[in-house]
Amino acid sequence: MAEKQTKSSVSLREIADETGYSITTVSRALRKRGEISDTTRQEVLNTAKRLRYRPNMLAKGIQTGKTHTMGVMVPPYDSYWTDVLYGIHDGLTSDDYSYINTWCELDEKHESYSDVLLDRLYRLIDRRVDGIILWPHLAPLYTEHIEELETRNLPVVTIDHEISGKHRLSFVDIVETDEKRGAEMVAGHLFDLGHRSIAHLAWDESYQWAKSRKQYFQQALQNKPGMTCMIETILSMEEAEEKILKLLCSVPRPTALYACNDHVAKVTYAVADKLNMKIPDDLSVVGYADLEFSSWMHPQLTTVRQHGRQTGRTAAKLLIERSQDNIKSPASRRILIECRLIVRNSTGPAK
Repeated sequence: MAEKQTKSSVSLREIADETGYSITTVSRALRKRGEISDTTRQEVLNTAKRLRYRPNMLAKGIQTGKTHTMGVMVPPYDSYWTDVLYGIHDGLTSDDYSYINTWCELDEKHESYSDVLLDRLYRLIDRRVDGIILWPHLAPLYTEHIEELETRNLPVVTIDHEISGKHRLSFVDIVETDEKRGAEMVAGHLFDLGHRSIAHLAWDESYQWAKSRKQYFQQALQNKPGMTCMIETILSMEEAEEKILKLLCSVPRPTALYACNDHVAKVTYAVADKLNMKIPDDLSVVGYADLEFSSWMHPQLTTVRQHGRQTGRTAAKLLIERSQDNIKSPASRRILIECRLIVRNSTGPAK
């Protein structure tokens, strides 16, 4: 007895034959466009459902030049970036888009890292994505391969990073945290607690978010009389412990340390413990991001909360608008996402 074969797809012709309508009428009914009666449309939709019809997005992409698929080069690095991915997912799928998520596994200082990035870009380009979202650790290297996207007029949204200089192109939009507001809140909080000698552990300034975080904090301190700031910059987490130790052993010693992110704040706790310093009695600590573990630390970490889901949804919206040619202005758009200071137990009055 021969096995019953299952069709891989159902064509518009088959639906037309079943309903007695023309292919044009069936197409309009399925796309919910054109002047078709509700009765006709419902009959076509019911027949399509019974026959298990699904639209051929590959064929549609060939016809329209749009695949309704986006490239997302954002890894789930920590709880903030996981929230960003959730937001991107919500923003794209709610508008009937799919996406391909990929990133580079190698360390960014590895000699092959740039080649791996280019390979990932080609994978997205070869699949004809309509646009790409980049996280900041990939954005600087992106400039090395700018022509790969520029020549294809492929819209890009960067998160927490501005592609500046000669590579600041019209199709690159930016979504970033309001770093100026974040710096002002941290400076004001520490000032009100009586801290005047502050340390700031900054990240590599090749990343726009780190550069802005440092500069805005310095500016905010200038508006607070009597406040001074010692700054150390790290290029990797491996350097963090050494630089924090240097800051905490300096004379005069800072009474508060503002870390560029919660990961660095976590290392600060460990260094302070080695020096028999109690937080916040001997040292107040402020982080940035409000990562999942920050409320589990002992004491709980005071930190600036970033809104990952809102950031991701906004990035998705900007990319869809640009890819659908709904934005006529050639200028790059910059959207600032609000942040909030979450005061917990790691900050207290200065001695």
